[in-house]
Amino acid sequence: MTWKNIRLKIDGDRADLILNRPGIHNALNPELIGEIGKALDEISRNDEIRFLVLSGEGKSFCAGADINWFASAREKTKMDNWQEYLQFPEILKKIYRLPKITVSAIHGNVQGGGNGLVTACDFAIAELSTTFAFGEIKLGIVPATIMPFVAKKISIQNMKKLMYSGSRINTSEAIEIGLVDYIAENGRLMDTVDKLIASIRTSAPKALQICKQLLLNNENGEINIESTEYTSSVLADVVHSEEGMEGLQAFLEKRKPNWNKLKTENF
Repeated sequence: MTWKNIRLKIDGDRADLILNRPGIHNALNPELIGEIGKALDEISRNDEIRFLVLSGEGKSFCAGADINWFASAREKTKMDNWQEYLQFPEILKKIYRLPKITVSAIHGNVQGGGNGLVTACDFAIAELSTTFAFGEIKLGIVPATIMPFVAKKISIQNMKKLMYSGSRINTSEAIEIGLVDYIAENGRLMDTVDKLIASIRTSAPKALQICKQLLLNNENGEINIESTEYTSSVLADVVHSEEGMEGLQAFLEKRKPNWNKLKTENF
């Protein structure tokens, strides 16, 4: 596809989705959100892709919603606005549930909805100089659509501190509250991303995918401590899979497993 608001690079098992409205700090609008959705669909259909890295072109990762977009609400009906606003949390759900390992690579400023993109990913890596803020209430609005995703990463008490005041925090503070997982030196963001992906690449691809789905199922309550029969059946399936047999045999033979020689299996 020809993209106007994003860039999409696919190299082997990795996809890089880059927000590309640098002149306005990659502020979100319906067109950008729509392109993110189409790119996610393309990535989801590609079984060779194991990793998605979400980043931003220019000086910032994402400045949140384009204020011109929100200010135009008075020219539309409430229903029209609702339909537009619904697009973004639906995109966040796609990222959150994507059967790939997702990493947000963050630099510059992260405002409002940008934090939704950060928290929808499995991992967040930020340059040391990055700053984060939730300034919606200062504008008379609320961070409603991103709130459930932010709550997956940080406590409600920390959300109160940030959202009620609109205070800006740095990467070190973001690490302390769990908003960010890893710090990168300024200018070394992608080096840190590469190292994280390299460490995960040694894991069995299908088992990794199954593990992510189990974690999602635990989180949404589909499985719990009573789900012993189901979880035992999953374990039996993966132990008897080609990946399971290769991994266990490699351990016994004191060698690295060769995941590339195995065919893709569905459980």
